[in-house]
Amino acid sequence: MTDQKQSQVTSQEKQDDRNFDDLAERFSRTISATPRGQLRLLALEQDFADCGLNPKGQTVLDAGGGQGQFSLQLARQGATVDLCDISTEMLRLAQDQFEAEGLPITTHHARLQDINTVLPGEFDIVLNHAVLEWLEDPFDALPVLANKVKPGGWMSLMFYNLHGHQWRQIMNGRTHAPLSANPRLRKEGNSPQHPIDPDAVEQAMIKLGFSLERWRGIRCVHDHMHQKIRERIGQEAVNKSDLETGLQEPYRRLGRYVHFLLRKNG
Repeated sequence: MTDQKQSQVTSQEKQDDRNFDDLAERFSRTISATPRGQLRLLALEQDFADCGLNPKGQTVLDAGGGQGQFSLQLARQGATVDLCDISTEMLRLAQDQFEAEGLPITTHHARLQDINTVLPGEFDIVLNHAVLEWLEDPFDALPVLANKVKPGGWMSLMFYNLHGHQWRQIMNGRTHAPLSANPRLRKEGNSPQHPIDPDAVEQAMIKLGFSLERWRGIRCVHDHMHQKIRERIGQEAVNKSDLETGLQEPYRRLGRYVHFLLRKNG
């Protein structure tokens, strides 16, 4: 069995920051193992490759990393991974996945806001995927994450897109309240608390000393194409179109998620 290390941190979790202990298994089935989840991974892989980001020998911090699907891919390429999350169930799933492939991982039970206490120092690559939108104060987390990146290092930010959210709500008939969420999804905990404006994130990261190397919309085509049409043309064709369209204006602004690859100046 691969040596697994887990540090425990005692801290009061902020009440409004979402903990996915109750949804970990469902997320594994309904997101990670679906075409949506696979498309997300394909998009991240392409962005890393296009920007020449080689994980071999690099230190990676997966902040709010959940099950660690993408950091697992980086570990396969020779990266050393530390993963933190407030959900013990998510951490268990991450450990199981790494262990199944004989790859080491160090997990930390902690809020993102406490990450510097748990993991002092800087990393070559910091990942923060589908986390910001679940925080009560998303923009307060950006300086915390920025401080964990070495000069010349990389940050991979993926977040729930305000524009994609609004467009989807309108297409679903919620023309009276495009900023709100479906009440049922909100009640069940599947709807992100704070869709985020990508322009605001870009400006905040520039102020923190980063340059934006890649802006991609994820699920620009997939989520706006009728299921019957997706089934008719096939998932491979959908993915190809999504990967291409996600790099083009104005379509990338309609993706359900936005992926930023940023490099720290210095």
